[in-house]
Formats: sequence, structure tokens, C-alpha cells
Amino acid sequence: MTGWLLADRPGAVTSALVGAELAGKSHHAAFHRFFARAVWSVDEVGIELMRWAAQHCAVGGALQLAIDDTVVKKKGPKVFGLGTYLDPVRSSRGRDAGARAPRRGSCRRRHTRFAPRTYQVEPTTKRPSIPGRRAVLTLVKRTPQELGDWLATEAGFIAGLCSFDSEPIVLEPYQVAFLENRSRFRWVTKSRQVGYSFIVALEALARCHLRDGYTAVFVSYNLDDAKEKILLARQVYEEMPLAYQKKLVVDSKTELAFEPIGKGGRISRILSVPSKPPRGKKGDIVLDELAHYVNDRQVYTGSTALILRSNGQLTGVSTPLGRRRRGIFWEIATEELRKYPHHRRQEVPWWLCRFFSNDIERAAVEAPLLPTEERVARFGRPTIVEQFDSLPLEDFQQELECRFVDESYSFYSYDLILPNTRDGLELCDDFTDLPFPEGRLVAGFDVGRSHDRSELALFEEVGGRFVCRLLRSYDRVPFAEQEADLSRMLNTLPIARLSIDKSGIGMNLAENLGRAFPQVVGEAFMSASKERWCTDFKILLQRRDVDLPRDRELVAQLHSIKRRVMPSGNVTFEAERTNRGHADRFWAIVLVCQKERGQARGGEAEVGVRVIG
Repeated sequence: MTGWLLADRPGAVTSALVGAELAGKSHHAAFHRFFARAVWSVDEVGIELMRWAAQHCAVGGALQLAIDDTVVKKKGPKVFGLGTYLDPVRSSRGRDAGARAPRRGSCRRRHTRFAPRTYQVEPTTKRPSIPGRRAVLTLVKRTPQELGDWLATEAGFIAGLCSFDSEPIVLEPYQVAFLENRSRFRWVTKSRQVGYSFIVALEALARCHLRDGYTAVFVSYNLDDAKEKILLARQVYEEMPLAYQKKLVVDSKTELAFEPIGKGGRISRILSVPSKPPRGKKGDIVLDELAHYVNDRQVYTGSTALILRSNGQLTGVSTPLGRRRRGIFWEIATEELRKYPHHRRQEVPWWLCRFFSNDIERAAVEAPLLPTEERVARFGRPTIVEQFDSLPLEDFQQELECRFVDESYSFYSYDLILPNTRDGLELCDDFTDLPFPEGRLVAGFDVGRSHDRSELALFEEVGGRFVCRLLRSYDRVPFAEQEADLSRMLNTLPIARLSIDKSGIGMNLAENLGRAFPQVVGEAFMSASKERWCTDFKILLQRRDVDLPRDRELVAQLHSIKRRVMPSGNVTFEAERTNRGHADRFWAIVLVCQKERGQARGGEAEVGVRVIG
């Protein structure tokens, strides 16, 4: 069987031997002799193949098969799609043309694409179950009408006609449930990396091909996320069969538009915008990562009006972001403040995804009743175990287990951080890329070597407002290279102040740079100084005098800082240590944004003059 499947020539015995890599191992006459004497039924061979497939592929579920029975002999006036096709594997050597007689088949070709019959293997209850044996299975043949109805659904269209990176798309059960949800308001609390950005892009692509005049609007956390959804839809569209593609008439980074099939039809569109109310765009609205928007309530309020007359759906999809005060996603997902009866909710933690869980069926029942540590150990794949070891417990529960973590112990709440983030704030990759500054350039450097990363933050201060210009990490970089890079920055840019950690391993680096550059200020990381820096930064956030990039990891670092009062009465500001450090980038930023209090230590003022050029 393998040889005939892999043969690239007509189905002779010798071709099958080449395909099965048996040529030359035994004389071909032995194989000819075997096939000349052996006799078997095609039906019996098919039944044996189906038994093997049922035993290995359809235990406890359904197996869908696409079978090409074009060249199987059939007759009868009631056979569906009865047509005439040449048999491409029947040899006509030495015979007249009539020997290659057409055969009757029950498959038809449409737009040069083979549209096969489908069969479904389903469990049956006709026989009692026997311990130790597999389920009894029967074959159910689907009709062309059933096939057409299945392809006319979003889930059928995606599973039957779409692929990604040349691989067929296999939908998770929760993705199918999402696609089949027809309520006006869909509300999904999800883990990260479970494929919801992907599935909303596929849903919009499918509806654009299945409906006339359809419009989908994606609202995303930032502009890069908005472009990513269009890119996903575009790639899947390129891999669709040509016979099923609508003509693409608009193709940009934030919009796709498809030509209608017939005359008088309307164009179907997919639009993607960053986190702002989608004014004037009627249709289905998807609010992706809504909990992370600065203006989440305004975006939600503006979106509800757009589905009134269009009979569209409003979908809110997000990972939690703490119990944000006035946060609309948390308010609707938990209903702790009031009821939202028209919203249909769905919750998707990591253990429902086959890429993260080693046993989805058991985990769906048992995992919600277990503590985080135990369910990770029992059901988590290595990727989840690594994440659990890399994140503080509260962060892991929030990012991957749909937990709205209480943020009462965080010194910087999300409501304080998010208004100071800006989408589209472009950071420089190198010191030479920075344009000539309008204000003072100030920098902060938190030193790390083996366990933590060194972090550099460079801001421009204009009228008391700090605008981020560059953020750079040094992961296990030798101190000599770190010193050389900082010296290059100080020689290239007019840095007014570089505050550097001089505690512990940073002492030598701070002393060397301080001797060569008078604008370098060594800072001791002590409880009193940390309290002063953190308080200065909080005042700037309250006044909204900081411009930070809209980056989830950076926001998480700021939110991870906790203020604790020790039994001695001292106040500490710390973040839990992970394999990524302990909020090192945050400390570099607060070194930059600290209030300069003059010569607090006493002594004479020192003026340093350097001639550049």
C-alpha cells in the first residue's frame, strides 16, 4: 500500500517497489508471482483500513475522512454526481484507445478543485461496552448538503478551507464554542497565548467570504497589535484555494476589503485600529485586550452604539489586569458591581489548550479544584512549568489562569500607570539614532551581571516632563563591555546626568565612569533612597508628567513594586525575584526621574566642562 501511495508513475508492481524502497532487495519476479496468485476484495481492504483508522485515530471521538472514489466502479440512476472520468492509472499499452474506457464515479469537480464526499466515524451504542476494548464504531456517510452546510459555517470554513504556514488549521474546542456563540455580546476572559487574536482574525476572514457587505472592526491594545491581526488574515487568505477566494481590492496594513461575488453586491471589509472608539464603523466589533486600554470605558461605550442598527456582535477579549478601579472589562466579567444579563461569558485558562496541557479532558474537570502549584505539576507541559518558575505567583495566575488579582498591595496601580503610556512612542535602537534634544538628556543605570540584567533608561526632560527615548538591556554582558557602551553614550550625547547604582557589584563601574565623566552620579540603593525615588516617580505619574512606551512587560514591572512596612518600622520597596530579574528596568527609570535636590550632602558645588568636537 505504501509503495502505491508514493509511486510517481502508473500503478504497476515495479513502480510500487520503487515507492516502497524495496527495489533491488528481492527480485521483482517474486512480487509479480505473489500478486498473480493472491486474490482479495477491494471492499475488504477498505474495511481493514477503516478498522485500523478507527482503532488508532477515533477513540472516544469522531474521525472525518475525505475519500476519492472517482475510479471505483459504480452504476445506477440514483448515484449522486454520476459522471464520466478517465481512469488515470489504467495502462493502455498495447491496446486500443477503447481500453482506457471511462469509469463511473460519485465525485464531482467544481472550479478545477476536487470536492470529495465526507465520511464520519462515530461511536455507536448498539453494543454494550466491554472493559479493555475500544469503542465500537460505525461509518456515517455525509450528504453533499451536509458538506455544504458545514462549509457555510465559520468553523467549517476555517477547518475545511484554511491553512497557516502550509499546515491545516485545527481548532481547539473553546475556539469552536467561540465561533458558534451567536449572542450580541461575547465576553472572553482568557489566558495569554491561547490563540484568540488568531481566531478573531480567522472569523472575520471567513465571514467576509460567507457574507455580502460584512464589516469587522478590530480594536487593539496598540498599533502594532492592530497591524498583526491584518497580517494574520492576509496570510491565511493567501493560502486559501483560489476557487474559494474573493478578489482582494484593498490591501493595507490596517484594512482588507473583498470584492462581492455578483453584481450589485457590497464590499466586505476587515478594519483594525488601535485603542480608540471606532466611530462611524458599523458591523462586528472586537475589543482585543480591553482590560489594558487606558480609555477602556470610553472605547466600550462608543462601540456599543455601532452594533445597534447593523445587527452585529460586540466581543470583549482580554487577559485580566487586576481589579482596576472603574475597569469595564473586570466589571462585566465578574458582575461584582452590577448584572450584565445580555453578555455571554467564556473563560479559557491555560489548561484548556492542548499546547499547554497534557490532558485537556481531565484538566477541565480536576484543574479548577486544585491549587496553582499542583495543577501545573499535574497537567502542565514543560512550557507552562517554565512560565510558572519564571513569574511571581500572582502574575502567573493573572496572565495564564484568568485570575483578577487584588492590586491593593501594589504601590503603582494600573489606573496610575496606564495614562502615562503612549502608543506610537518610538524608542531609539542606538545612541546615534537619537535626534538633537530639545531639553535635557538624563539617564539611569541599574547594574546586574550574572543573576539580573543591567538596564539603561534614557529620558529627555522638557519643562519637568520626562519622555522616554531609549531602553536597553545588558543580559550577562561583561562589566568591561557595559562600561565601554556607557562611555560611548557619554561621548556621543550631551548627557546632563547619569545616575548609576554604586552598591555592591556596581561600585567599580560607578567609580571608573565617575572619574572620566563628571556628570555621572553614583547612587546607593538603601531603604531611604528607594523610598525617595519611588515617591518622586509616583508624584510624576499622578501629574501625568511621564511618557512611557505602551509595553506590557514594562507595565507589569511597574505594577509589581510593593511597599511593605517591616517590624522595625522601616519601609521597603521590592518586587518578587524571577529568572528575568527583580524589576531592574523599573529601578533604572526611577533613577532617571528622581527629583534633583541639589547639594544635599553639603560641600561646594562642582562644575564640569567638557569640549565635544
